[in-house]
Formats: sequence, structure tokens, C-alpha cells
Amino acid sequence: MASTQPQGYDKLAVLMARDPGMAIYRRFAKLNAKNLLYLQAELSYVQADLDVLIEEDGKIPEKKEYPFSLWDLKNDEQCLQWKKVLEARKLLKEYNDALLQQAQLLRLRDPEPSDFEIFKEWMNRETVNTIGISPPCQWGGENETDLLALFNRHEGKDALTRWVFTKGIPWYHERWGVKDTNRQDAQTGAYFYDDKTIEWWTFLLGLIMWGSLAGSSVSFFFHLRDAMGKEAVLLVYNMIFVMSMTWMLKASCVEMFVIATAFTAEQVIMHLTV
Repeated sequence: MASTQPQGYDKLAVLMARDPGMAIYRRFAKLNAKNLLYLQAELSYVQADLDVLIEEDGKIPEKKEYPFSLWDLKNDEQCLQWKKVLEARKLLKEYNDALLQQAQLLRLRDPEPSDFEIFKEWMNRETVNTIGISPPCQWGGENETDLLALFNRHEGKDALTRWVFTKGIPWYHERWGVKDTNRQDAQTGAYFYDDKTIEWWTFLLGLIMWGSLAGSSVSFFFHLRDAMGKEAVLLVYNMIFVMSMTWMLKASCVEMFVIATAFTAEQVIMHLTV
């Protein structure tokens, strides 16, 4: 029996499951903020009411034990103060939960522009080929500034790897990748590239670039006999080295300084010996 092709939300769920970078949802920032403000206002009213009840109960001799005995406070069936405490407790839990959830939401990043472009293209194709997902424009229009991504494939990656993912792969796909039907998923129609493979080839490319840079500097020093020329090469190569390392590595300023110092020392030794 042939399996039924997913449609609508089912098809979108398959896409998000197979490519975590497509797990893009609404943040509902305004609605969440409004909910917190309303809960805060409710609690403020409850707190004010509770303060009044505490003050009034303090004037009644029969209720003088309330501030010292929770037993007396809880077991008085007519005690409005305890009922108000329970009301506040329920609201506080709701408010605190919402507050912590909002803090977690704010830590989630916006979608990667390249991933979001792919997502929009896929959604547009679905809208053209089918009746589209309702309600429309959940990810479009003014809602584009109200989105979050559950997964960021580029987080912690160096600039070179990010460039390959955001520029290199789309460029390759437009020219050759789109013709490779083996990459196309039968259920969603989307094309998938293995992130680990891309990262490995990018790492190899970085090694080749670093090796070529170091090797060519040795060649220049070997062929140049002019002292001023060697100093110029030393300056240029150090600038190129630092900029390329900044681009290809996710390193701090201190780490870059140490690497640049070591490279400069190696160049100076060659300058003195060649």
C-alpha cells in the first residue's frame, strides 16, 4: 500500500523535522509582553487587597494570632485574608512561569537570513501549488520581525564556514545542485545538504589556505635578496595572515595576538637566515 504524501501542516512538520534550521516559529513578543503586563496588574490589585485585609484583621482582637499562626489563619472558614493569599499564590505561579518562559524565548535567536530565505521560497512554492497554510502570512509581512529559530546551524562557527553555508552552497545549488535529484526529498520537495560534510570540506579548505600562505612566504623570502623587499613581504604577509585567521577562526583578540606573534617570529627567523 502506497504511503500518502503529507500535505499542509503535516508536510511543513516533515520539513522542520528533517532540517532543524527550518524550525522557525512565531515569537509572539507583543502578546507575551502584554500577557505578563496583565498578570502583573492582576497581582498588583491582589497585593493591594491583601494589604488592606491584613490591616483590617489586625484591628480585630479575635484575629490577633493571624500574623503568628498559620493554623489560625487557615482554619478560619470566614477568613478573607487566607482566600486572598491562595488567589495570590495561583497568580504568582502563573506569572512566574510566564516570566521564566519569556526569558527563555528572549534568549532564542532570530532565524539565520539564509535559512529563512530558503524557508520562504519553500512556503511560496507550497502556496502556489496548493491552497496554502491557514492562517496566511504567519511568517510574512510584519511578522518577519517576530520570528525565532529553535536551531542555529551557524552558531559557534567561524566566518569562513558561515560564508560557505550562506553564500557558497546557495551559489553551488543554483548552478549545479538543483539538477541533482538525489538530494531532493520525495515528501517535501526540498534539497538537503549534509552539514557535517560541508564543515569537513571547509576545514580542509582552511588548512590548504594556511599551508599555502606559509609556504609562499618561504618562497618569497628565498627569492628576494633586497632587505627592504623582505621587510615589505614580512609586513604584507603578517597583515594577510591576521586577516585570514580572523576570517577562518573563531578566536579572541588575545589568541589572535599570540598566533600573529608566533608567525611574525617565524618570519623574522627566515629574514635573518635566508
